[in-house]
Amino acid sequence: MASNRRTLAAAAATVLASISLYPIFIGALWFWAGAGAVAAVAVAGTLTRRRRLPVAVCLAGGVLGLLLYLNVIFAGARSWGHLIPTFSSLHALWQLAGQGFDQAGQYAPPVPQLHGMVLLGAAGIGITALLVDLVAVRLESAALAGLPLLLLFAEPFTVSVSRSAIGITVAFCAGVAGYLALLSSEGRDRIREWERPNPGPDEIPDTRALAAAGRRVGIASVAVALCLPLFIPGLHATRLFGGRPGIGGTPGPGGLGFPDPNTQLSKELHESKKTTVLAYTSSDKTPQYLQVYVLDNLTSSGWKLFSQPESLVPASPLLPEPPGQTDSSWATSVTTSITISTAVSQDALFALPVPYPARTVTAAGTLRADRFSLMVLESGVPLAGLRYTVTSLDQSPPAQVLNHAAPPPKDITDHYLDVPSSYRQLASVARAEVAAAGAKTPFQEAVALQDWLSSREFKYTLNAPSVTDAAGLTSFLENTKRGYCQQFSFAMAVLARLLGIPSRVAYGFTAGTLTTGGAWLVSTHDAHAWPELYFQGFGWLRFEPTPQGAAGQGTATAPAYTLRPSNAFAQNPLQTLPSAAPSTPANGGTFHLSGPDARLNLPFGATGGNRGGTLSPWEIFGLALLGVLVLAAATPACARLAIRRRRWRSAGRGGGLGGRQRGDAALAHAAWCELRDDLVDYGAGYLPSESPRALAARAGTSLDLAEPALAVLGRIALAEERARYAAQPVSGAGLRQDSATIRRAIAAAVPRRTRWRARLMPSSVLTPALAAISQVADIFGRLNPEWFGRAPLDGARPDQARHGLGRRGTRLGGIRADRVSPTSASTANGNPDSKQELPVAAGSRQ
Repeated sequence: MASNRRTLAAAAATVLASISLYPIFIGALWFWAGAGAVAAVAVAGTLTRRRRLPVAVCLAGGVLGLLLYLNVIFAGARSWGHLIPTFSSLHALWQLAGQGFDQAGQYAPPVPQLHGMVLLGAAGIGITALLVDLVAVRLESAALAGLPLLLLFAEPFTVSVSRSAIGITVAFCAGVAGYLALLSSEGRDRIREWERPNPGPDEIPDTRALAAAGRRVGIASVAVALCLPLFIPGLHATRLFGGRPGIGGTPGPGGLGFPDPNTQLSKELHESKKTTVLAYTSSDKTPQYLQVYVLDNLTSSGWKLFSQPESLVPASPLLPEPPGQTDSSWATSVTTSITISTAVSQDALFALPVPYPARTVTAAGTLRADRFSLMVLESGVPLAGLRYTVTSLDQSPPAQVLNHAAPPPKDITDHYLDVPSSYRQLASVARAEVAAAGAKTPFQEAVALQDWLSSREFKYTLNAPSVTDAAGLTSFLENTKRGYCQQFSFAMAVLARLLGIPSRVAYGFTAGTLTTGGAWLVSTHDAHAWPELYFQGFGWLRFEPTPQGAAGQGTATAPAYTLRPSNAFAQNPLQTLPSAAPSTPANGGTFHLSGPDARLNLPFGATGGNRGGTLSPWEIFGLALLGVLVLAAATPACARLAIRRRRWRSAGRGGGLGGRQRGDAALAHAAWCELRDDLVDYGAGYLPSESPRALAARAGTSLDLAEPALAVLGRIALAEERARYAAQPVSGAGLRQDSATIRRAIAAAVPRRTRWRARLMPSSVLTPALAAISQVADIFGRLNPEWFGRAPLDGARPDQARHGLGRRGTRLGGIRADRVSPTSASTANGNPDSKQELPVAAGSRQ
C-alpha cells in the first residue's frame, strides 16, 4: 500500500512539474500527451514492484511501458491491433523523433504543436517520470528524486521564453506542491516504521544521514540547474547569471524585427534557430512573397529608400493603383489574413509585410501607403500581435505576353534607370551574359540574368560580406561569386538597369512553410531580398536570382513566368504540398494544428538558407560531450600518475631536510604508500591496523606472487618497519625500482579486467575524490552550537552514551581480511566494542 501511495505521489509530482513547460509549446496537446506518458510509467512501475525484482529489471519495465505508450499514441496505425509494436511502427516512431529533433533545431519557443515536437515533449516528460518513480519508489529516496524534477522545472529558464508573473507563480507553486507531496508520502512511511507508544531516548532515530543527503541533493540540484547552460552549446547563460536568455531566443527591444536593408537581414539569416515572425492564411495555394521595404534609389553606396520624394496617402482601406499595371487579365485576387508574432519589436518605419501589389489592407490604427512603392505603414498601434487582412493581386502573365510588353513610360525611366558612373563598367558583363543566352527582348534578358546568377557558377553562403558599392559588386560577380540573397538581388537589379530595364530591390519574407490546416508559418530564416523589374502593362514583377533549395535559400521559389523547360528549378516545390482547409492563426503569430497527426509536410533541413558548412548545434554538442567524456576518462589515470611522481619527488628531497637517515625514511614511507595504493587499485585492499609484515604476508599469499616479487615485497615491508620503529632506517636506494616491480607483479596476478580498471579508474584516486565531493555539501551541517563554541559541549549524545563511546568514538564491525574496502577498519578479535584504530582512507599518508 505504501508503495502504491508513493507511486501516485511520484506521478503527481512529475505532472505538476511539467506545467512549467507551458511557455515552450502552443496549446495543451503536449501536456495531455505527457500526462499519459506519466500514467504509463506509473502502471509499469507498479506491475514490476509486485515482485522483488532487481533495479535493472524495474528500469527496463518502465522503459518498455513508456515505449508501448508512445507507440500506441504516435504510431498506432502501423501497430498490430493498434497496440503491439511492429518493425514498421517502431521505424515510424524513430523517423518521427528525428523530425522532432529537426524541428527543435528550426524553431525557437513557443513552438507549434507539430507531431514530432509533441512526441519529444511526451517522451521527455515520460523519461523524467521514469527516473522519479525509480528513485523515489524503488530506491526509496524521495529527496534525490527532486533532481530530475528540478531539471524538468528549470528547462524554461534555459530557453528564450516570456512568462507572465501569474504563469511563473502558478508553475512554481504547482512544482513545489508536487515535490513536497512526494517528500510527505515518503516521510509518513518512515514515521510509521519509527512509531512507538512512548519513545525513550534509546529509540530516537538518528536523522543526521538523511539531513546530509538532503543538503547534498539541494546543492547538487542548484549547481546543475545553474551551470548546465554554461557548458552545453546552444544554451546561453540563464537570467540568474545576468545573461540574455536562451535558445534561439526572444531578443530584447529591437532584436527581432523585419529585415531592414543589409543589417537585420543578415542577422536573421545567421541565427542558428529560426524564430517565428508571423503566421498567415491565404486563398492562394502558392502565395507570393511578403514585401516590407522597397529600395528604388541606387547610389554609389548602395540601394536606398525613395528615389522619388516620399508621398504617403491614407489607406483606409483602399490603396493607390499599382504603377504601370493596366493589364489585369492575368491577375488573380488573393485574400491573406496575417498575425504578427508578439516577439516582434516596433519597426522604425511602422512597415507591414504585405503581398505585392496590395489593393486593400484592413487593420487597427492609422494606415498609410507610399504612392510609388506601395509600402504600407501602420502607426498608432504596436506591431507585436497585430492582426490584419490584405487583398492583393497575384500577377502571373505568360512569358509570351511579357516578351511583347511595351517600353516603359518616361516617369518610370527617369527614376528607375539611373545608374551611378561607378557601376557602368559592369555593363559589358551584363551584355555578354544575355548575348550568350540568346536573349532578344527585355524580358528574355531579365530571365537570362536570373538563370546566370542562380546557376552553379555562383554558390550560396551566408559567410559573405554585404555588397554596398560598385567595388563589392564587381568582386562578387567576377571573383568570389559567393553570397546570399542580398548580393544576388543587388547584382541583378544593377545589371538590369545597365541593360535598360527599370529595377528596384524589395526586402521582406518568402512565402514560408505550409503546415497542416492550410496555415503558413514565416520565420527569421525566411527573411529575403529579391529584385523587381518593371514591364509596362504588368507593373513591377518579382524575379529570383538567389539559388534555391537545400543548397540555397530554402523557401525561395522562382516565379512561374520565369521558368523555362530547361530550367533546373522548373518545378515549384510548393506545388507538391497537399492542400488543406484553412485555419485561423492563433495569437502571437503562431497557430493551432488540428488533430494529433498534424505534421510539417516539407523536407526537413530546408531552413531558409544553407549554413555554408558550419556545424549544427547538435554536432557542436556532440563534439563537446565527446571531449568532456574523453577528459573525464583520462583524469583518474593522470591523477594517479601525478600523485606517484609527486610522492617520489617529495621523498627524494627528504635527505636535504634532515640528513641521509631522514631521506631513507621518507623513501620507505613513499614505497609503503605506493604499495597500499596499488593493492587498493588492483582490488586486494589493506587493513589500516595491519603491520607492514602482516600486510606483506597476506598480500603475497592472496595474490599468489612468485619468489622474486615476494622478496621485493619483503624489502618494502622491512624498510617501512625500520623507518617506523628502528633507530636507523635501511637504505632507500632501489625502493623506487622495487615499487615498480611489485606493481607489475600485482598487475600480472589479477584478471585482465581488474588490471585495466586499475589503470583507467584507480580506486586510490576515485575513493578520496568521491568522499571529498560528498563532504562538501555537509559544510552547513557543521554550523551548530558546538562549532561556534569556544569549547566542546559537555556530555555525549544518548546513542553514544548507550554504547560507551565518546564524542569522536566509532563503532566498528568485523571485516574479512582477504578483501577490504580502503575506507573500512576492523578489529583484531571481532569485538565491536573494543578500542581500535580509526579507518584510514585509501591513498592516505602515514
